[in-house]
Amino acid sequence: MKKIILLATLLAVARVSDTASAQQQSFSFPNLNKPIPDGNFAGVSDLETVSSSITQIGAVEVTLDIAGQFNGDLYAYLRHDNTVSVLLNRPGRTAGNPYGYGDSGLQIALSDFAADGDVHLYQQVTVPSAGSPLTGTWQPDGRNVDPTTVLDSTPRTADLNVFNGLDPNGTWTLFLADTFTGGTNTLVSWSLEVITTPVPEPSSILPLGLGGLLLVSFVRRKLVRHQTHQLPR
Repeated sequence: MKKIILLATLLAVARVSDTASAQQQSFSFPNLNKPIPDGNFAGVSDLETVSSSITQIGAVEVTLDIAGQFNGDLYAYLRHDNTVSVLLNRPGRTAGNPYGYGDSGLQIALSDFAADGDVHLYQQVTVPSAGSPLTGTWQPDGRNVDPTTVLDSTPRTADLNVFNGLDPNGTWTLFLADTFTGGTNTLVSWSLEVITTPVPEPSSILPLGLGGLLLVSFVRRKLVRHQTHQLPR
């Protein structure tokens, strides 16, 4: 019995199934300090060129550092290869609160998989102390509609997964607008993280050489013979 177990172990290790590890690369754009024009839909854009060894996006995450005075005024999107994800669209704006949240700035990460949920409704999870920016990791707003009509009930159709499958190389544009007068905001910095999806690879024979392949064949015959002898009569 011990010989059979040993032979089965040898056969098991003779074949392996590999999975290519996910890769990720981060691109940071610090010290921008770009004022966002107050109450002006023309907004401000920051264009950055990414050069990556990754050729197909599996997921994207973004960080935003915005110094500000009224988060409910802010609208932001990220564009690449004619594809747009809406990061912010008047956080807190609802039918009962047409002005949105009055908190001061954001220092956040955005990920489709964030456990705290939709950044549009972040005060349902946490309320920043007076004068302090929102922090933490949130899902992007995703509401791809006019900021003057957006509500919490608006469907979310433009999360970060719109970039999945694209080549990350090339120009990425971050656009921000302050959609209502009163309270100034500044884009301090932002960053982009590109992640690939692990790709399963076919099982393959280890490079055991001719002797190893003969051993595998011998093991298989032994296992079949043993299993035949164990069949009930």
